[in-house]
Amino acid sequence: MNTTRREFLSMAAGSAAASILGLSRTFGATDKTSPKPNILIYIADDQYLASVGCYGADPSHTPNIDAFAGQGLKFTSAYTNSAICTPNRAVLLSGLYPVKNGAHPNHSGFKPGIRSLPNYMKDLGYRTALVGKDGIKFKNALYKWDATIQKSDEQVPGADEPKHERHKKTDYTAIETFIHEDPSKPFCLVHAASLPHGSVLNALPNGLSGYDASNFYGDYEFGQDLALLNRLGLDRHTLVVYVNDNEAQIPRSKYSLYDTGIHVPMLMRWPGHIEPGSTTDAMVSFLDILPTLIEAAGGTPPDHLDGRSFLSVLEGRTQAHSDEIYASYTGVIVIENNWQPVPYPSRAIRTRRFKYIRNLNHTIPHPVLQGKKGDDGMRPYEELYDLVNDPKELNNLAGVEAFQPVKAQLSAKIDAWMKQTGDRGIEGEKEALTYFDPKKKSNWARESKIKP
Repeated sequence: MNTTRREFLSMAAGSAAASILGLSRTFGATDKTSPKPNILIYIADDQYLASVGCYGADPSHTPNIDAFAGQGLKFTSAYTNSAICTPNRAVLLSGLYPVKNGAHPNHSGFKPGIRSLPNYMKDLGYRTALVGKDGIKFKNALYKWDATIQKSDEQVPGADEPKHERHKKTDYTAIETFIHEDPSKPFCLVHAASLPHGSVLNALPNGLSGYDASNFYGDYEFGQDLALLNRLGLDRHTLVVYVNDNEAQIPRSKYSLYDTGIHVPMLMRWPGHIEPGSTTDAMVSFLDILPTLIEAAGGTPPDHLDGRSFLSVLEGRTQAHSDEIYASYTGVIVIENNWQPVPYPSRAIRTRRFKYIRNLNHTIPHPVLQGKKGDDGMRPYEELYDLVNDPKELNNLAGVEAFQPVKAQLSAKIDAWMKQTGDRGIEGEKEALTYFDPKKKSNWARESKIKP
């Protein structure tokens, strides 16, 4: 950790400046020989929406993300469809709800037969690479990338102790090698980051520590991605997506379906298609990202996907998309060193004004949230919030007479959605414990006869 404070601040500012300069000279340019855009998706890990400068935080903490926001489209109403890592990343990759793709418990994976982003993009002539964290722990026979790029062995600044895999630097040499391997084909590269997820970093040379340090260094690595595209002259031919998988491990956030758990930052840049510095309030979710990328790449999204393309939003042809967002949380966790066998399914629907949450196992405390910063873990069976008048979701209206018609309408929608997706709540979570037995993980891709 010999980097000086001046050098470290210069690196961060340089990444942001390079990405700005690269775009300013290329906006509106097209390449007739390469009609399909390259695609880069950067997925942050456990980032607070409220810790990103362009969403109202200290801009000195996220200079590259904020500069990027000025080059493309900022979404103010982007939501995940779950409340934890694996289900959210699986939704983004598959365009299917967690119960349908199989990856509804954390640290689980796709059921046999489920196709995902590397399959669809390969069909469209793309080379695919996954960089960093792979949230799909149980890999079916179809889940294959052309390249998987592991992190380097070098620790990031501030990671002296405790050492953790997520504190290793990204291997940018390997990323550049992948990009150069076959220039005749466009690439789809998913940089699945592992920051600012805890364990947090110690003090950086710029004085930041803890979550702020992790957030700053995650921003720095995103800036390195943009600088690489710029240096290779690929920035004007690349659709870049910045998004976070779910919010952080604070009360009423991760593991919950409140907006502080599912409302995430999302930014996109695509020169010649997206107006720089634009903003949209269109409601979109992770379900919609895959079909949007398929359409942007010249394909037709399959009818069986749960998501819908919002390409028309990107190109400024409309400011509307969804009227409601559905989300789920599965309480069981299937991983050897963090086995959580207690079912605790929660389901939610969010409209522009209301949020309805149903906690199916409400007679027991939430098995993960119980005891966190004074949270007793108890939740009622039904929660209803007026998001316009109560954006922090503190005043439960489920028992208020005047709101019974709203509650009945949203409850019926949850019933219909669960039926349509084959969601069996508590029983489905119990079966998942057997279906995703960690002892089977190494053979998962060959166990095509396993039935959910």
